[in-house]
Amino acid sequence: MPPRGYACLAELTPLTLEIQLSADGLWTMQLFDQRAGCRVIMPPSEFDLDAAKQKAIASAEFYMRKYGGDRSWTSPPVAEWREFTPREVVWES
Repeated sequence: MPPRGYACLAELTPLTLEIQLSADGLWTMQLFDQRAGCRVIMPPSEFDLDAAKQKAIASAEFYMRKYGGDRSWTSPPVAEWREFTPREVVWES
């Protein structure tokens, strides 16, 4: 399992999706809409990374059709996810 704070980003123009591993082992999702200049925060819901990615893409399509003003928008067949793994922070004094 990835470490706490591990995140993945996907660009689905005009949206950016971010999923991040929370302290309790669930994946949270945030959707950033560049056209509207807003962020949508979804509640934690998945324990599996692949399931979280699939849910994020499905949620993006739902968002664009219902709230994004583009009823014909479909998610791409393949989303490229960039991964971010936080490093341990060592404080020196």
